[in-house]
Amino acid sequence: MFRIFGVRDVVAISPKDLKPKLDINKVVLSILREKYEEKFIQEIGYVVCVISAKTSPLGVIVSRSGFLHNEVEFEFLAWLPMVKEVVEAEVADVKEFGVFLQMGPIEGLAHISQIIDDYVSYDKKGNRIVAKKTKRILTKNDLVRARITSVSYIPKSMNFRLGFTMRQPFLGKQEWIKEDIEKLQKAK
Repeated sequence: MFRIFGVRDVVAISPKDLKPKLDINKVVLSILREKYEEKFIQEIGYVVCVISAKTSPLGVIVSRSGFLHNEVEFEFLAWLPMVKEVVEAEVADVKEFGVFLQMGPIEGLAHISQIIDDYVSYDKKGNRIVAKKTKRILTKNDLVRARITSVSYIPKSMNFRLGFTMRQPFLGKQEWIKEDIEKLQKAK
């Protein structure tokens, strides 16, 4: 689920960034983006981008550091991955134990047992997953639809891990989904 959050924080602005013609809001926006973007905050989610920032006109200079500390109000867009959520992704890598799925900067794993409702094997030579009965093949750069099965938060790194399944109906490689829909329509 995507949400926009309004937040307050205090930002330390370096003396080298305090130039007369420099837009302080652009400096603060840059600092906030460095601090928050591409980080996972528990119960808020993955911060996709800082949208805007409004800096207080009054700040405090801390002795010895020379940094100007300003209160700032800002908005950011975050995505909180939810278990059972269906997402579109690209196969970033194929390994013996499963496939890594990429959604922009976010990556997760679909274990080999969760790729398709069929017995599968890893073809090391072709770097692909091959289904025995249906002969379906999954390779790097394939577009897939997957369901999130787990979200694990790693506190010290401000990161998270996602687990996926593609075994359920209408999940998996885009071509597989189209084939399954065509089969259903022909059966009517």
